[in-house]
Amino acid sequence: MKRILKAISAVLALLAVASAFSVMPGAAVTNDKIKAKQNEISALQELLSQKKNASAAARDRISEIKNEIEKTEESKEDLIFRIGELNDEIVTTKDIVSAYEELVALKEDEISDTENELQSQESALVEFLRYDYESGSSSLKTIEFLLDSASLSDFLSNIHYIGTLMDYQEHLIQSLENTVTKRESQLYDLNVVKAEKEKYAAQLSVQLAEAEELKRQKLEYIMKLEADQLEYEALLETEEEAEASIASEIARAKTEEAKLIKDEEERQRKLEEERRRKEEEERKKREAEEAARKAREAADKAAKDEEAAARAKLAELNAAAYGSGGYLWPLPMSKFRITGWFGYEPSPLSSGIRFHKAIDLGAGRGVDIYASRAGKVITAKYSSSYGNYVMILHSDGYITLYAHASKLLVKTGQKVKQGDVIALVGTTGDSTGNHLHFEIIQPDGRTREDPMLYFPKILELRIKDSPRYDSLNKPRKKVWKV
Repeated sequence: MKRILKAISAVLALLAVASAFSVMPGAAVTNDKIKAKQNEISALQELLSQKKNASAAARDRISEIKNEIEKTEESKEDLIFRIGELNDEIVTTKDIVSAYEELVALKEDEISDTENELQSQESALVEFLRYDYESGSSSLKTIEFLLDSASLSDFLSNIHYIGTLMDYQEHLIQSLENTVTKRESQLYDLNVVKAEKEKYAAQLSVQLAEAEELKRQKLEYIMKLEADQLEYEALLETEEEAEASIASEIARAKTEEAKLIKDEEERQRKLEEERRRKEEEERKKREAEEAARKAREAADKAAKDEEAAARAKLAELNAAAYGSGGYLWPLPMSKFRITGWFGYEPSPLSSGIRFHKAIDLGAGRGVDIYASRAGKVITAKYSSSYGNYVMILHSDGYITLYAHASKLLVKTGQKVKQGDVIALVGTTGDSTGNHLHFEIIQPDGRTREDPMLYFPKILELRIKDSPRYDSLNKPRKKVWKV
């Protein structure tokens, strides 16, 4: 029964998996569930048909077994009668064997007597031959005995005596031969009797084995039939239980199918309502999108004109990044604003005026700082005024300085190529915001030059970035010696 229930569970599990994999968004979901449920019902009906066939086969087999048991019961009396006959035969055969055993004993006693007689005759013949030899009656001694006769009458008397001895010897030999023949005949009879006894003993063994085999076959066959009957009756009970279980599953599945169909009809009705609502929403949305598209096109046109101008300006700046003297602008062209010029300015940290010997380029924290020219890093460290700063010595003796970085990416003694990222923009040291402090130093190590001397195009394009110092720098100085 457990195996059947497991099989049903496996079928239902497979159908559930198939149903799960067949689910798709939208209207297909419920339709697939209905189809899966119909497939489940079909599978259960097929399984029910198989179980009914199995039950019918079990009933047929039980009927056959019962008929065989009845036939076996009918033949039991014949079997019992045959076993009785065999038992009678066995008793008779045992009596015959016993009689033959007694006859064998008698024959063996008879042969023993004959052998004793034969031994006595052999002893008498041997004794006679010894006497005959000692008395001179044999071969040459017999002739000598006759020639030694004193007279004719003595000779005749001796001949008679020798003849008498020869007759007695012949008698002894003949008796011995007869006894030997008698013993051989007795031995033959004994062997015949023993063979007959063995034949009946073998027959008795066969009869006993046959009787035991008949008893065993009868018991074994009946037990086998009864076991088969019990097995098929248990199988029939299991199949009938499985049929009832499957029928219950079919009824449940049909109820679920009806509910799914009803739910699907309701869902289709709601879907139709939803479809109409969405169509109306889509129509309104299209109208709004069309209006927005027209407004966007107008805005895009204006933005494109502005963007085109910005791109043209950036392109012009990118072209200006490579200044004269082999210098490269130290920041990305789209990520800076000039916040401090080379020259006099109000001190940001105290009152009064100071000379600013560099340019300040405002940029976001972490923006890349490039090496303006190739060279060797002679300083890469922190100071209280410059913060994190780098100094690069170039092949012509000029030095560039980059200060207030948030992080240094090179070390003292390192060689760099033009455009290598050497640090990131920050606000370390004496600084009031994220920016790059950029200096160009002459080979004497003291004189600073205005970096904008090497970037006239950038000066032209970005002159208005920081106009506040102009009034302090007329005329504008180009160098400053410390």
